[in-house]
Amino acid sequence: MNFYRETIKNLPPVINMPAEFRNRNAEIIILPLDESNGNQAEDDIERDAMGYPIGFFEETAGSLADDPVERAPQGGIRRTGGTEIACH
Repeated sequence: MNFYRETIKNLPPVINMPAEFRNRNAEIIILPLDESNGNQAEDDIERDAMGYPIGFFEETAGSLADDPVERAPQGGIRRTGGTEIACH
């Protein structure tokens, strides 16, 4: 699915659409940025192109190093009539 996202300052009465979206069914959601949504502190965080806070991965990488996650035993494989079935 393709999507298009753009932040527009001083929204005009007519919005130009990218050519690939013209003459197609589409849903348009308009969110006013000058109204408080109750998450003002969160909205002030600088984010990367994917929406993650800048430095998030650098700050959290290795955070479970002292408490490693261990995979529980997965069971064996049982053969029945030529078919393998995973046993839990």
